[in-house]
Amino acid sequence: MTTKPKPATEAATSPAVDETELAGAIRLRLSALGIDHRAADFPTRFVEFCEQNDLYEMEVNADGELLILPMTGYRGNKQEFYLAVFLGNWEIANGGSGSSQTVRFLLPSGELRGPDAAWITQERFDALPVDEWEKIVVGAPDFVVEIRSRTDNLRPLQNKMTLWMAGGARLGWLIDTRNRQVHIYRAGQTEPQVIDDPETLDGEDVLPGFSFPVRQYIFDLNAPSG
Repeated sequence: MTTKPKPATEAATSPAVDETELAGAIRLRLSALGIDHRAADFPTRFVEFCEQNDLYEMEVNADGELLILPMTGYRGNKQEFYLAVFLGNWEIANGGSGSSQTVRFLLPSGELRGPDAAWITQERFDALPVDEWEKIVVGAPDFVVEIRSRTDNLRPLQNKMTLWMAGGARLGWLIDTRNRQVHIYRAGQTEPQVIDDPETLDGEDVLPGFSFPVRQYIFDLNAPSG
């Protein structure tokens, strides 16, 4: 396992891409539909809209654009599933509350975002008001994970991780499946640590004792033979 400075992004050598949002996402400007994403009742309306269109995963960015996200596919879903299993087992033994990619968090920027996996402390979980318990959690999770899927460009995921950390996250993992790297974001650090092909990842002081075998369950996850 080696550590090196943050590499130059792929945008420098790849064709021009949208560097603000995930590749393949459909973007609809809400203001053109007469919808104010900063309105107090918008999170409730957003949840109702998502429930009526539950075949799609959606987010809202700071510019008030509704993002309809592309499907990750079966492989991506399995990667998220294995991470959720390990995080869930740790939660049962240690407390706090983990969540999957279907939970949305309202950031200070006004964005409504969903990570591939997240966890909040027991104290935060116990203090959740009913509205947040039923709908959208205010503030970034304490621990957050983004897994690069087959449709994802790297730069938008890096931007998204920056949003999570700016919103109050204390530890974040950006798992880059194409380059077999993990970008580790920590509160108070201006740049992430980039690790090449790690065997496991550590929850550090945010999730003491949490260990995830990223190589086995993410990087080396193979398609069935046939």
